[in-house]
Amino acid sequence: MKPHTGPTLTILIVSYKSIDDLKRCLPSIYRQPNSAKFEVLIVDNYPFDGVKSWLAHTYPDARYIPNPTNSGYAGGNNLGLQQAAGEWVLFLNPDTELGPNAISCLLETARLYPKAFLNPKLLNPDGTINACGNQMHYTGITTCRAINEPGSTHNTLEEVPLLSGAALMAPTEAVRELGGFNEAHFMYFEDADLSLRARLAGYALLCDGRSVITHYYRLGMTPTKFYYLERNRVLTLLRTLSATTRQRMLPALLLTELLTWLFAFRGIAYLKSRARAYRWLWSNREWIGKQNRQIQATRQISDADLLASASTRLPVDQLASGAVSKLANQLLTAIYSWLRPTQLTTKP
Repeated sequence: MKPHTGPTLTILIVSYKSIDDLKRCLPSIYRQPNSAKFEVLIVDNYPFDGVKSWLAHTYPDARYIPNPTNSGYAGGNNLGLQQAAGEWVLFLNPDTELGPNAISCLLETARLYPKAFLNPKLLNPDGTINACGNQMHYTGITTCRAINEPGSTHNTLEEVPLLSGAALMAPTEAVRELGGFNEAHFMYFEDADLSLRARLAGYALLCDGRSVITHYYRLGMTPTKFYYLERNRVLTLLRTLSATTRQRMLPALLLTELLTWLFAFRGIAYLKSRARAYRWLWSNREWIGKQNRQIQATRQISDADLLASASTRLPVDQLASGAVSKLANQLLTAIYSWLRPTQLTTKP
């Protein structure tokens, strides 16, 4: 194998109307200690807000890559991945700010665990935790792991079920071998899909709590976001899980479909989004089946291993609070625990 002669790390940022976020993010990148050579790539999915000229005057070393079409977070990252010269790549959201030594800590861990994909500890602006990796319910709904816990916790290296795409580091060639992000996702859930495919290919998912990055993200929901979240949740399960596993999980999957439909009754726009997601999945069923067959042919671990750490608890507390929320949490967790096939906790 030829020694790597390019930069140690490519920091890849996809911008979409993000000039204000970049003005906070990029200074924190260039303040990092020069313990490793890195390059910064900015893929611009909306080249009309002055990012190109601002970079040219302020950070001329950053490479600007205009995207002729807005291909979403997934497509923008794949475009940048084609030009990444680093041995590792850090997919970084523009609404982030790196803490001191964030990059050097991640690179130290990357060198110790070359078969791993990594997250830093992500903090909210108030200092609480935004995510230490992500958690997944076994029917596909994902949540931020350790969300709103004190920022002083989770300071060690932890294995996690999924990674957050807000700041995801991996060996560049490994991501290329996996085909990058699935561009059909466009936005939302592409990090879960990549995480599951990485685990199926034998990679570990780790969160390095020594590396700290602040994520200026506001939790919220819109009909468009609901469409992509639900469409891509089902798409990810259809792509990554075997048909046998999906059959065993059918009662639980149907319950989650019912619950998401009940959530959609908050407004006509949400109901239309839910129906639109089903139409898209049905019209692309042949392509999805082909994708599933390709992934199943190369997997190195079982679905039992893949879902062993998946949760039976839905994030009801993020939608409501009080006694009703607590009771709903307890009831649904009990039902999902009862519906969970035993084959998902032991190797087939």
